[in-house]
Amino acid sequence: MSLYITSHLDIVFPGEYRKEILRYLYCHQNEDGGWDFHIEGHNNMFCTTLHYICIHILGEGRDGGSDNACAIGRKWILDRGGVTSGKLGFHRMVYMPLSYLYGRRFVGQIMPLVLELRDGLFLQPYNEIKWKKVRHLCEKEDLYYPHPLIQDLMWDSLCICMEPLLFRWPFNKLRKNALEVAMKHIHYENENI
Repeated sequence: MSLYITSHLDIVFPGEYRKEILRYLYCHQNEDGGWDFHIEGHNNMFCTTLHYICIHILGEGRDGGSDNACAIGRKWILDRGGVTSGKLGFHRMVYMPLSYLYGRRFVGQIMPLVLELRDGLFLQPYNEIKWKKVRHLCEKEDLYYPHPLIQDLMWDSLCICMEPLLFRWPFNKLRKNALEVAMKHIHYENENI
């Protein structure tokens, strides 16, 4: 995804590489249309959504792919209520870079592919989604441990009360330090994989 956003996809993955990546993704799609972290694992919303997006980034259309892989993957996603940010269970390798981007308030360009994905992955128009209402949703396949009510209350308190404070002095220094620590962890993970 980062290669697509930075327009380096064609440089790093020429046509033949993309073809082989797509072949690998098609071969590991489960019969019902979803994907998991591991070949023998059960489908989950997070992996299925990432695979669907990767197939699009690599050049397949909405209904493209070997044996209609995109259409079947999208059906799997939509049959479970579509994608919302809350329905994606995050893994630390994904959460750390996403938290860094969130902390920096990064907003990527809205390209035609982004608009197409928004149209294909959500049950309702993207700009009509009430994000605060779906914050605690999680697809059952992605939920390894249920969230107690107290945890949801703490998350809401942090988001509503603490988030605005972290942009004001002296708390903005805490945010800056947290972003530096997050980047150190990201580099550490990249060096040790």
